[in-house]
Amino acid sequence: MPTLPAELIKTERLAPLAGKPSGEQVSIDKGVLAEIVERTAQAIGAVERGNERAVGVKALWSCVDTIMRTGATPAACGPR
Repeated sequence: MPTLPAELIKTERLAPLAGKPSGEQVSIDKGVLAEIVERTAQAIGAVERGNERAVGVKALWSCVDTIMRTGATPAACGPR
């Protein structure tokens, strides 16, 4: 079996939020803040789904490789 492209199975990590207070206060409209928070949550969800897909592709490829080499389905590759 050919090797999977690295980009197909690469997972992403998000840096933790670690904003340091500057001491300078700013005001922002509540609607704008709500949209920023919502979009951030959507972005985090997208990264999580992408990581789950990458892990799934890697697992599937491993199962297919084992089946092709041995002709038997490994127990970990059965229906879920």
